[in-house]
Amino acid sequence: MNNNPASFTLSIDWEDFSQLLGRDHTGVVTPPVGKTIDRQTDLVLNLLNDSGKKATFFILGMLAQYRPDLVRKIAGEGHEIGMHGTHHIRMNTLDRKKAFEDLRDNYNLVTDIIGAPVYGYRAPYFSVNETNLYVLEILSELGCLYDSSIFPVKLKNYGIANFPVQDTLYQLPNGREIVELPLTVMDWRNKKLPVAGGGYMRAFPQFMLKNFFRKLDADQKDVMLYMHPYEFDDRWISCSPNYPPGTGYSRPKSFLINLRWNLFRGTIYNKIKYLLNHYHFVTCLKKAEYVKEHSHSPAILGRS
Repeated sequence: MNNNPASFTLSIDWEDFSQLLGRDHTGVVTPPVGKTIDRQTDLVLNLLNDSGKKATFFILGMLAQYRPDLVRKIAGEGHEIGMHGTHHIRMNTLDRKKAFEDLRDNYNLVTDIIGAPVYGYRAPYFSVNETNLYVLEILSELGCLYDSSIFPVKLKNYGIANFPVQDTLYQLPNGREIVELPLTVMDWRNKKLPVAGGGYMRAFPQFMLKNFFRKLDADQKDVMLYMHPYEFDDRWISCSPNYPPGTGYSRPKSFLINLRWNLFRGTIYNKIKYLLNHYHFVTCLKKAEYVKEHSHSPAILGRS
């Protein structure tokens, strides 16, 4: 993609931390606990409103089924709505049939809530890799224009080594096309370094992030930021509530997990605020439409 200036995108994987934690401990999906997701969603929306920017919210079905009002609120404020799956399961653990069911149910739920089609998807855990690229075919058959699930570097739990870093229109084996908007990495000391979201955004000090993004912008590289609602909230989150006997963490493990999820989380709001106020932002859909319109011919998926 050859935008000038380069465009940034803020994408929000809209999920409730405590709901996912409870599901992982008990195996049962329950309604969100308290009003935490309301507060966290409002933090994101208020930040976006103050900056006058629009974002893409990838909606998790297991949360949306209980809080359709919040999904409609997000859409009503002019932000793009995309899909984040139904059950927040690693897609590379599902066969094609199960993957289709998860995506179909997510699509039907979200489109029913907002009364409009959706055009994009982000897989839980970035779990589209070289073993399950058929997920992109399923998305194209549902009418999606783009996917944004692939890290173009092999990391411990996700990513595809040597995958192109550029936003690209691909021809799929089913004869359809899809735009892939990969997560942003930057070249640093001869390595591809993830910098644009989640724990990476929390870990790097703000002065380093400013330098990273200044360089990406100067090089006219598009940037895909990804965050979660809980990361904008500076209230302490606990990963060790009172679950039934045998389902909780040991004390040492609880300490380490709580440290992992809370460390530097209070820095996120101002880091994102700075980027929103200093760079040009577009939604994933706008970015994908640009790629499709300006691609002379699609690349063949799986070829460099």
